[in-house]
Amino acid sequence: MTKLKIGMIGCGFMMNVHADAFAKMEGVDIVAVVDPVKEQREKLSARFPGSRAYKDHNDFYNGEKNLDAVIVAVPPAEHKGLEEEAISRKWNFFVEKPMTLDPILAKKIAADSKKAGIVTSVGFQDRYMDITDRMKEELKTMDVGLIHATWAGGTPGVDWWRRKTTCGGQHIEQTIHLIDMVRYLFGEYESVYAEKTKGIIKDEDFPGYDIEDSSSLLFRLKCGATATIFSACYLISGSVADSGITALGRQKTLVYSLRKDLHVVSNESDLCYKLQNDQLYDADLAFIEAVRKGDPTGVRSPYSDALISLEACFAADESLKTGKVVKL
Repeated sequence: MTKLKIGMIGCGFMMNVHADAFAKMEGVDIVAVVDPVKEQREKLSARFPGSRAYKDHNDFYNGEKNLDAVIVAVPPAEHKGLEEEAISRKWNFFVEKPMTLDPILAKKIAADSKKAGIVTSVGFQDRYMDITDRMKEELKTMDVGLIHATWAGGTPGVDWWRRKTTCGGQHIEQTIHLIDMVRYLFGEYESVYAEKTKGIIKDEDFPGYDIEDSSSLLFRLKCGATATIFSACYLISGSVADSGITALGRQKTLVYSLRKDLHVVSNESDLCYKLQNDQLYDADLAFIEAVRKGDPTGVRSPYSDALISLEACFAADESLKTGKVVKL
């Protein structure tokens, strides 16, 4: 088996999750890593003997000539030339969400990657859960009118997460997983109205902090259902609490606990399906197989589709600012 040559841009937590997956796969060779923090790039490079470590992506692209794919896991405001250069070389790429905070750039990358004919994937790994497949099956025999989703937890420790200009806000950085999941399960959004709360987190807690403490998004879907999606990042515990999706159907109700299990509740039964697979690994494997075969159909969240979820988040942010319903 010919080994695929992979480069990694960004050596933080999520890239190390990808590294765990690739280390288990046959036919994958991590040949280069990139990060401005010397300790992080050297630590990740050491996991893959012979790999080259670069301080920035310009050095990386100047030094590497024949890669099969690039994995990008950097803060959302740092996508400046990363995907564009990969596209110009017709290198396939996997990028973590949110792909960027620039809607114009996102549209250009989607169009250019499609024109280049490369395989793309975005890190909406929850689409690959076995209980997600179960939900899709159950929904075939359900009439759903109301959907409720929540992502509630504490304030993440990294500094860039605490400012709108570098994070985008919780619903763009974190709750986007649920916003995408609702789309994947129930279809496209039609409009959104949003409200927010602030003042629980004080400046003395986190100097310069300007993220909403919570947000409440009301989406109307084209299927006719409505979805309320709540975000909260002020809990002292820092743990995710009461998070997931509940879908109220005429025939039965689905209660999905975030990355744990699914309850299918009807008058006759309450069936529980525990998450059995590693969706992070399976998302990476689907991308690698798509690259190897030159067939993107196994990728559940290509860039062009992920863009629609990102645009829903941008629309919600616009509603937070204007207090108006925003059409999608």
